[in-house]
Amino acid sequence: MPAPISFDARRRAKHLYWAGYTLEQVAETLELNDATVRSWKSRDAWDDASPLERMEGVTEAEYCRLVLKEDKSGRDVRDIDLLAREAERFARVRRYEAPGGHEGDLNPKVANRNKGPKKEKRRNHLTVEQQQQLIEAFDQGLFDYQLGWRSAKAELLGSTTLKTRFILKSRQIGATFYFAREAMIRAIETGNNQIFISASRAQANIFKQYIVAFVQNVTGVELKGDPIVLDLDDVEGPEGEPPKLYFLGTNYRTAQGYHGDVYVDECFWIHGFEQINKVASAMASQKRYRKTYFSTPSTLAHEAYAMWSGERFNARRSKEQRVAIDLDHAALKDGKLGGDGIWRARGDDARGTQL
Repeated sequence: MPAPISFDARRRAKHLYWAGYTLEQVAETLELNDATVRSWKSRDAWDDASPLERMEGVTEAEYCRLVLKEDKSGRDVRDIDLLAREAERFARVRRYEAPGGHEGDLNPKVANRNKGPKKEKRRNHLTVEQQQQLIEAFDQGLFDYQLGWRSAKAELLGSTTLKTRFILKSRQIGATFYFAREAMIRAIETGNNQIFISASRAQANIFKQYIVAFVQNVTGVELKGDPIVLDLDDVEGPEGEPPKLYFLGTNYRTAQGYHGDVYVDECFWIHGFEQINKVASAMASQKRYRKTYFSTPSTLAHEAYAMWSGERFNARRSKEQRVAIDLDHAALKDGKLGGDGIWRARGDDARGTQL
């Protein structure tokens, strides 16, 4: 005859069944009638319980059993604490599964992280690693003639006298594209502001578009603002200020008051070059700054020719102090420093022209 059924046998039978016992094994273990166990299974819908309900039920039963023990061992006390923490986890799962639940219900660290005011994302921020990625991407994407311009840049960095480059170029060779990227790298390497002067503001914005696309393609960071104020880890500009990128037209009245490295685009096609040159020279007057002029050829009558040819340098000097500048393509195809301190390069291959 089966043993008398204790008050918790029904719950115990359910827990054993959830633990993987067969109905026959449950009946044998608890010394119950097989039909009784089958009846409980059907009436209490043991198979319909979710995994969470099964875990909660077993945990609750074991927790109560240990708490009610009169003589608790150290292991019992440890298990009581463990089971209580498990119950807390089940409660978090319940909150997560309820309408409106979120990840913070499951993980207290996530909930605490989202408390309080959110930190504003740093604008135009580039880490040291991202800066290095840009430098590497720039150097790997250069053509041979651009490597010459890049090497002249390195030459300028190591000298206090080489402050000006003047490059005569062919059309559609990617000079604006190159100098936009070079200026971005220059800002990273020196912390200097970068100033772009073009025949129009629309033309100056082409520099901006190239820089924004370059940085976003390499690092995923989208530069914003006008001017663009860079936030570069471990890089500071003059007086501790962050480097800025300015995009200007040729109105000298609005293109002054800044300081930094200056790029003058298509200078042989700019009206009022002499005035713009004065403004550019003032902007780059400090030793740390330099000027870069580049353009497709124009005519001898243009104001920029006096600077290109060296006539501007020689104009107020005695005959003995004047310098001769060889403007031939063969002399300048790899770039050359003139006696007037200007590094010239000629990539236009326009032999036989007036320039």
